[in-house]
Amino acid sequence: MLQKRMVTAAALVMTVVACAPEQQTYRGEADPLLETLAPAAGATASAKFISPDGEFLGNVTMSDSTNGVLIRVDLKNLPQGWHGIHLHQIGDCGDGSEGFKASGGHINPDGNAHGLLNPDGYERADMPNIYAGADGRATAAFFNSYVRLNNSEDVAETVGFGAVLLDTNGFAMVVHENADDHQSQPIGGAGPRIACAAFN
Repeated sequence: MLQKRMVTAAALVMTVVACAPEQQTYRGEADPLLETLAPAAGATASAKFISPDGEFLGNVTMSDSTNGVLIRVDLKNLPQGWHGIHLHQIGDCGDGSEGFKASGGHINPDGNAHGLLNPDGYERADMPNIYAGADGRATAAFFNSYVRLNNSEDVAETVGFGAVLLDTNGFAMVVHENADDHQSQPIGGAGPRIACAAFN
């Protein structure tokens, strides 16, 4: 009887897997998969990307969890190719004509070296590159376990000082002209800042 139940259960699992829908790439405003992954009770924050001349370039949404922050970006009108994307210290994108310098440097309270591939890294600001296609569109979702949006009881224990993004200065997400090689100092050779989204 037990063996028969095990065979039935196995058959049911195979049926469910066989009937599972094909995975789809996110290209629109709604992403059911990310809505499922993002904890309902966690903090969320959104901001708009702008170009140095103030043109709207897209959106970024961040969702807190006890293990880190889930980040979704959707940009347009970028040069085709790979682009570095980092978290910066200050939520200010008001000086685009000067290269978004008001957003400050990378979030790096630990004093680590830059780069996800650096043996002496990495910074809390560091994230994978994003890719813009021939149409200038770049959409991506990734997870940063080194930061949190808001302060909570587990932050100091799990990620330490400086992990809270929404402090009194806010923070910014900055897209660079070139790819981040994840090793070179101080920003992986990513070049000028071409898009900025301010969170406060």
